[in-house]
Amino acid sequence: MESQITTKRGDGGETTALSGDTCSKAHPIMACVGALDELRAHTALLRLQILEEQPPDADALGQFLFWLLHAFFLLGSACSDPLDKHPERRKRALARGDLDKLEAEQQRLEEQTTLPRAFIVSASNTLAAQADVTCTVARRFERSFVRLRESLPDFEPDLIQAFLNRLSDYFYVLARYLEGSEHRTVDYRVLE
Repeated sequence: MESQITTKRGDGGETTALSGDTCSKAHPIMACVGALDELRAHTALLRLQILEEQPPDADALGQFLFWLLHAFFLLGSACSDPLDKHPERRKRALARGDLDKLEAEQQRLEEQTTLPRAFIVSASNTLAAQADVTCTVARRFERSFVRLRESLPDFEPDLIQAFLNRLSDYFYVLARYLEGSEHRTVDYRVLE
């Protein structure tokens, strides 16, 4: 039986982007899409953990993360076809309303969370730890996106850069929200 996913075209270290271009798997487009795929997987894991452990507001958190997982496909299509060679392959582009929704959810969580005025040394529970991991992966995706944008001067990403910047902020706030008031901040006395 022939594989439904293995094409063997990547055996030479190349792949095809949504734009239709064949490029190295190390190309900034593929690095960016790969970082986004990693972010999607961590976000999906966080969502499932929240729904299983049922912290306060679990259903609303799960619904928002499910929306975010779908928004990642808008980001992925923009990154995989940055010069918009095949706009017909995109369902739609990221819009101002998407950024507004992300900012509103972050604000909602911040209003219910007293953020520490010190660096966090460690999350205080596993849900917050997974949110912290997801935050760092979001930051890595943002750096990959900036490298992609710098490598293609004609790439005009509109709202994506702002969305990515808010995205890591959102996951940081979500981690602190999931901790309640039990923040583990840096205490240099531990080193003595």
